[in-house]
Amino acid sequence: MPRVFTLILLLAVAGSTLAGGPYPTLSGIAAAADDAMVAATNPAAMTRFDRQVMRGEVMVFYSDNTWEGQIGEEGPAFRSQESDTTIIPSGNMVRPVRDNLWFGFTILGSGFSDDYEDGWLGRYFIEEYELVYLSAFPSLATKLTDKLSVAASLALTYTTYEQIKAVPNDPGLEDGTLTVDTDGWSAGWALSGLYEFSDTTRVGLSYRSKIEPDLSGQAKFSGLGPMTEAILDAAGLLNAGIDVSSAQPQSVLAGVYHQFDDGGAITVDAVWSDFSNFSLAEIYVNGDQIVESDVDYDDILALSASYSRPVAERWRVGIGGFITNDMVNDDNRTLTLRLDRIWSLGAGFDWQWRADRKLSVTLNYLKIDDAPVTTPPLPGIGPVTGRFTDRGTIYLRAAVAFGPPVAAFNGP
Repeated sequence: MPRVFTLILLLAVAGSTLAGGPYPTLSGIAAAADDAMVAATNPAAMTRFDRQVMRGEVMVFYSDNTWEGQIGEEGPAFRSQESDTTIIPSGNMVRPVRDNLWFGFTILGSGFSDDYEDGWLGRYFIEEYELVYLSAFPSLATKLTDKLSVAASLALTYTTYEQIKAVPNDPGLEDGTLTVDTDGWSAGWALSGLYEFSDTTRVGLSYRSKIEPDLSGQAKFSGLGPMTEAILDAAGLLNAGIDVSSAQPQSVLAGVYHQFDDGGAITVDAVWSDFSNFSLAEIYVNGDQIVESDVDYDDILALSASYSRPVAERWRVGIGGFITNDMVNDDNRTLTLRLDRIWSLGAGFDWQWRADRKLSVTLNYLKIDDAPVTTPPLPGIGPVTGRFTDRGTIYLRAAVAFGPPVAAFNGP
C-alpha cells in the first residue's frame, strides 16, 4: 500500500524545516525568529537571544491515501488504500557562548518510504523501500553590525536505505525476494543571514549545500529456486556488495517578517531547491549500475505566507499555508517516488503560560495532487498505469519552548 511521508519529504528536499509558534505549515521559517527553532530554520537569528533557550517538539502525521491503477492495456484493475499514523520528535537549542558568539544545535529526521500490498503486479519494479536521514546541525552565529547577523552550520547526516522487490522464479514457484540494505555517513554545510530593519521588521536568507551520502551494504536474495539461484550466482549477484548513491539537493530559503502596531504580524517565505539534481537511490554492484536513474525532476519552488495576532495577554493565534510546483512532469514520474504539486493550510496558537515556558500548537491539512504514473512495459504483461484518487495528510505539531521569549514577539 502506498505510504509516502509527504511533509517529511518536503523538509528533506527543500533543506529546511517548518516553523513553530502560531505559524502553520511551511510559513515563518526564514525570519520569524521567536524561539529556539531558529537553530534549524535560520541559525543567524540565534543572535536575538541573550540567554539559553531550548525547544522540544513532536509532530503527528495521519495520512489517508487511495491509489487506483491497471496492469497492461486491458489487464486487471488494482486499488490500494491505506491510513497511517507517524510520530516524529525533534529538539533545538541556542546558547550564547561569549561576547558576539552564539552556538546552536538541532537534530532532524526525514525520509521517503513506500510499501505496496502483497501480490501487486508492479512488484518486479518495487515492493517497498525506505530512505531515512538522521541529521545533526551544529551552528555558530555572530553579529557583523547591530542589524546584520550571519551564521555557518554543518549538516552531519546518517542515512539508511532499504529496498525490496520481487524476483521472477523457477516455473511453478512463488516469486523470490531481493533486499538491498545499506547505510552510511555524509556531511554538508549551510550559511545564513538575518537583517533587522527594526524590532518589528526583518528579512532572512539561508543556503544549504548538496549532500551526497555514499551507502554500502549487501544484496540479499531469498526464496529462490535452484535454476534462478544458479543464474544469479553465475552473474555474480548472490550476496554481492552493494553501493547506493543518493543526493539531497542544494537549496535557498528567503523570507520576511513584519509586525504591525497592533501586534499582528505577517510572514512570507520562498524556498528554491535544486531538485533537478536530486536522486533517490542509484544502486551499483561491483561498480556497475543495476538500477537506472533517469527521472527528470523539476526544481522545487515553494511559497508560503501567514498572519498571526495576539488575542489575549498570553495568547497568540495564526493562520497560514503554502503551495509548491509539480516537482516532476507526468511523463517522467515513476512508481518509486510519486510526487506532484503540494498545498497546505493550517491554524495554530501560542500560549505563554509562564515567563520562561511557551506552548505552541498547529493543526494542518496537506494535499498532494493525483500524480499519474505509466511505467515501462513489463514483459508479457504491459505497463502499470495509475493515479491517486485521494491523498491527504493531517498533521499536528506540539512544542514547548524553554527560556525567555524575544520581547518584540509579544507586541506592544
